[in-house]
Amino acid sequence: APPHRVKLQNHPERKTRPLPTWPWADTDQPTRPVRVGVLVDLVWSPQAGGHVKCWERFAEAACRIPDRLDLTVHFSGAAAGRHELAPNVRYLIHPPVFSTARIPFLSHVPDHTDLAPYHFGLARALAGYDVLHTTDAFFAFAKTAARVARRRGIPLTNSIHTDTPGYTRVFTVQSIHRVVGQGMLGRLLIDRLQVHERAAADMLAKLARHQAQCRHALVSQAEDFDRARSVLPEERLGYLRRGIDRDAFTPAKRDRAAVRESYGVPEDRVLILFAGRVNRGKNVMVLAQAVRRLVERGVPVHLLCAGKGDDRQAILDLLGDHASCPGPVAQTELQRLYASADLFAFPSEVEVFANVVQEALTSGLPVVMAEKSGSGHLVDADTGVVLDGRDVDAWEQALGDLASRPDRLADMKRAARTRAERTLPSWLEVLEQDLLPRWQAATKGRA
Repeated sequence: APPHRVKLQNHPERKTRPLPTWPWADTDQPTRPVRVGVLVDLVWSPQAGGHVKCWERFAEAACRIPDRLDLTVHFSGAAAGRHELAPNVRYLIHPPVFSTARIPFLSHVPDHTDLAPYHFGLARALAGYDVLHTTDAFFAFAKTAARVARRRGIPLTNSIHTDTPGYTRVFTVQSIHRVVGQGMLGRLLIDRLQVHERAAADMLAKLARHQAQCRHALVSQAEDFDRARSVLPEERLGYLRRGIDRDAFTPAKRDRAAVRESYGVPEDRVLILFAGRVNRGKNVMVLAQAVRRLVERGVPVHLLCAGKGDDRQAILDLLGDHASCPGPVAQTELQRLYASADLFAFPSEVEVFANVVQEALTSGLPVVMAEKSGSGHLVDADTGVVLDGRDVDAWEQALGDLASRPDRLADMKRAARTRAERTLPSWLEVLEQDLLPRWQAATKGRA
């Protein structure tokens, strides 16, 4: 942008001088878009989880506001690359320095990240931003961004998208069992030494240290807000919602005949849908056990689990022809599955915010979900049930009650779509109202 002229109060002998058009400059003249680099230390792929998909949606929304935002999202990937979405939006892909995929006993973790303390290639790409925004606090991308921000005086902001301490607790237990088994040594490490709890506490401490370096931090849950207040003043904290595309997720895409043909779901069964990682971290076996009890009682139900994960075969072994586990499905296919199901079930307790709950509600699906899912506030008595994510009895009762009351189920479907239309924001609204003001505020005073 061309330079403009700003009046200098402290220099009467020089009325004006040229300055570049910084977005934080106090001027009535138009300013250039704020340049933001977002760090997502996860592999960019069609099979990626909600963290990656969230930033894909924000990037798509950013294409619509080129006058206010120039956005680069940095992802991890096998090969370096650049993908242009619009003149003001792009993805940059950086190969990891030391991926968790290289560690044999961590092969079971759902998403691989970079454990290196510093990423020199990434650091060179971060020099020209007005704001650096980290989406975790633990791995190579966030550590590198924090160092670059300190060295170059670039404002640092942060948002939380994954319950990394919770996953650390779960997968530390799994890793111990894989390496030493469940014998005396395994029990010593878990029951006596509480290694998994110490690992989770260490992650929370790292998060606090990272947030303390930030100009602004955004969270999704009240408990995260309370923790962040110990290191940042309240005016520099906020909540980050998630958006929804009501045209993509809609009851109009219902096609039960196609689902029956593709996944072997009989027409006379109540179709219960789960979407996400099909593994222990999502408590999916609690759901499968509840469905098994319903099948034994003669309740006509069918469980369809869309997503990859280690528990797929265990679910099929438990439920037989009352379950389908197709693995990852394309986003367009997932939209059809939402619209064609009768219920959405989500027992996961290791969540910051469950995007899938919004997708289900917008598709006209009642939701049965865990209280600790991070999204319980999205449903009410007319649109779903919130319960203990580990209580098989409670899940059996809730699912059985809805499956046996088709009139109630139909009312809840209509209420779910209505609630979504009235209360859930678009991705552009979240970008404009939650993120962009924080990025703009972070630049104030940087000059």
